[in-house]
Amino acid sequence: MVGMSCLSRRVLCNLLSAAGRRCQVCAAVLPDARHGLLCADCARLLAPRRGGYCPRCGICFADPSASIHACLACRVSAPPWSGVAFHSPYAGVLKDLVHRFKFGRDLGVARLLGELLHDAWLVHGLDLPDLLVPVPMRPGRLVWRGFNQSVELARMLGRRIGVPVVVDGLTKMRDTVPQSTLNREERSRNVVGVFMASSRVAGRSVTLVDDVMTTGSTLTACAKACLDAGAACVSVAVLGRAL
Repeated sequence: MVGMSCLSRRVLCNLLSAAGRRCQVCAAVLPDARHGLLCADCARLLAPRRGGYCPRCGICFADPSASIHACLACRVSAPPWSGVAFHSPYAGVLKDLVHRFKFGRDLGVARLLGELLHDAWLVHGLDLPDLLVPVPMRPGRLVWRGFNQSVELARMLGRRIGVPVVVDGLTKMRDTVPQSTLNREERSRNVVGVFMASSRVAGRSVTLVDDVMTTGSTLTACAKACLDAGAACVSVAVLGRAL
């Protein structure tokens, strides 16, 4: 690929990956396409987190080999969901893949991200819910981006675990300032009263699906909206947990 532009290399990598012959991260030749979407090196870089985190909010501790135990914040005030599944810290290769998917509109990595989310589900062993509900976007934002990454992830997870996806289970009632531009306190204020849940969640167990949990403010607001609408319980499944 010497002498090719960055765009040309990416297009070629996506074509080769789609053909099932190349690693979807580095484009290395796979010895046997039946053995997954990643080469051995990239599979190690994208291994799910199995220790050193809080089981309530998913915050990762400095030592990945530490025991799984509740962090101080969750011991003082637990989040409004019963459990959380996340693949790994939002950093490195995982962060690059999410950025390619979410901001670069690189739908070629969607299948891989779906597999990583399913891995997270298996590792964390959440109870099977009645419904999967993706975190919603406002229509204007959806038109600008062209897709809602949370909806796509929820659909892929739903196919793997056999749970229906309710795309309109939550509605975002007004536009907000992008959470990425705000600090922790501002993020919490930014989403107060923003989400409304459908009556379809009443009496049902719900798993919220999103790409990344940063401070947890958005997912907290979504979970509270579902519980206010009568959901029996709420859990959370995300790809990345911000450090």
